[in-house]
Amino acid sequence: MKSPEETAQTYEEPLRLSRLFTRAFWSAWNNRVGGGREVLRMAIPIIVSYSSVVVMTTTDRLCLAWFGRQEMNAAFQAGALFWAFLFLPQGIGAFVNTFVAQYFGANEKKRIGSVVWQGVLIGLVCGLFFVAVTPLIGPFFRAIGQSEQSSILEQTYWKYLAWGTIATLGLEPFVSFFNGIRETKIVMKITMLGFAVNMVLDPILIFGIGGRLRLGVAGAALATSIALWIKFAVFLYAAWKRDASGEFTLRKSVRLNRPEMKRLVKYGSMSAVQTTAEHWFYTLFVLMMGWIGEEANAATAIAYNLNGLVYMPAVGFGVATAALVGNYVGAKDFERARRATHTSLALSSVVAGAFSVAFLAFPAPFVDVYALFDPESYATARPIAVNVLRIVGLYLLLDAYNLILSSALRGAGDARFIMLSTLAVVGIVIAGLFVGVFGLGYGVYWCWSLQVLFLVLNVSVFAVRFHRGKWREKGLVDANVKLV
Repeated sequence: MKSPEETAQTYEEPLRLSRLFTRAFWSAWNNRVGGGREVLRMAIPIIVSYSSVVVMTTTDRLCLAWFGRQEMNAAFQAGALFWAFLFLPQGIGAFVNTFVAQYFGANEKKRIGSVVWQGVLIGLVCGLFFVAVTPLIGPFFRAIGQSEQSSILEQTYWKYLAWGTIATLGLEPFVSFFNGIRETKIVMKITMLGFAVNMVLDPILIFGIGGRLRLGVAGAALATSIALWIKFAVFLYAAWKRDASGEFTLRKSVRLNRPEMKRLVKYGSMSAVQTTAEHWFYTLFVLMMGWIGEEANAATAIAYNLNGLVYMPAVGFGVATAALVGNYVGAKDFERARRATHTSLALSSVVAGAFSVAFLAFPAPFVDVYALFDPESYATARPIAVNVLRIVGLYLLLDAYNLILSSALRGAGDARFIMLSTLAVVGIVIAGLFVGVFGLGYGVYWCWSLQVLFLVLNVSVFAVRFHRGKWREKGLVDANVKLV
């Protein structure tokens, strides 16, 4: 059997078209360092983990829909506001992945424990913020026009979910720890455990048993919070056990390290601003659809739900790319970092490309699933949804490339660039939204065209940045940080 270096050499030979149809070519592509096997080994457990989170959220909403439409709407509204604010602190915790990956690649393993605990401390403190603002949630929703009963339900949902926020922000650095050292299967197993707990508790706490524990919207939030705290405890135990030898100094670093904390906040906040800006753009986009009309809103909801089928695999490849690039940048092996990124782009193209063809060629059957039980209410929205889904088919590849290229730059430590470029692009596109809709009277297709423009600009900027290689100078390992 050939070594990774030999297979890489085989793959890097001058390319002839005929070689694309040979087993030797694809074997070399798959087995080389930074090739298909290495990326898939990292990405598949992450894809499963993120997909289970989506299923868990869907289960919450489905159970609440059966309990009562007002409860489901309250959870959706409060949940949307909740996630809008969660992205910033969660993004800082997720950036621990970059530090861990680069320290691991550079064989600076004794620095890993400290940065993980700085992320945990940030998460626990930020989690308390969500608990503290609970009394403001009801008045906020009443101020934007919600009824008294709806605002009470929304505040109730937030109240019980907020306690779980402390756990979800606290466990994110442990997720980053295992991803950064390439042990993604443990993340998948613990995430699936949390998913199972939530699936069992949801119907029990929402509907009750024998007339007891019928908690409705509070039960849905409690089920999620309990599952999150169990995940936190298991992640803590798994990390503690993994470092029994002291290889990563996790057991010795449970304290504040000001220099490491400062660096994590600096780079992590820049990365978090980038992801938060993208999220707020999508949130504004959805709100704009609601302003345009019910048909546009319904069509957009259908398209976004179907887009989610492709989004989770792309997220998995993005997280895997960030970890692999971080490993290789830490080791100063920039060629392998580039190769792993190209492999992720190729693999995501297969998934996104398949859905792209399906949405472009056969959009109607996908849309008709949503109108299965009430076709009359979707009659006017259906033609818009079909056209919008074709637009989704056009940009699916761009959406995947945006995630992977930004993740590659993040893994390299190029956080400032992705923040500034994303803010610039978001500013341009939001200006276009307001001018087109409120100034010129344009509608749904104008907004969706700007969605495509957003991805074209983002991908173009990230691709140029990655190709020029400036990210090679952004490593985080060489900074003089004391292990105190």
